[in-house]
Amino acid sequence: MFNVFLTNSANKSQKKLDKALRLKIRESIEKISKDPENSGEKLVSPLSDVYSHHIKYKGREVRVAYGIDVESQTIYIYLIAFHENFYRKLKNIIDS
Repeated sequence: MFNVFLTNSANKSQKKLDKALRLKIRESIEKISKDPENSGEKLVSPLSDVYSHHIKYKGREVRVAYGIDVESQTIYIYLIAFHENFYRKLKNIIDS
């Protein structure tokens, strides 16, 4: 099982979501920590080191973007947000 680290941007973004959704996200993060490479889809360039896990919530898509450090057995959660503008926000986070 991998350790999970939420970046500041992921922590801030998930705090804005309602409690029921945060619980669903917590369950998804536990699933990701057990098998990170098969729990999400690997993105393409320029985000090729990032995986995206999809969650359906009240008819909307929520995404959890994460990176895997196999050596330290750590998963870095970069962003948790609704699908709208998700990849633009994620690219800004990764670039900074």
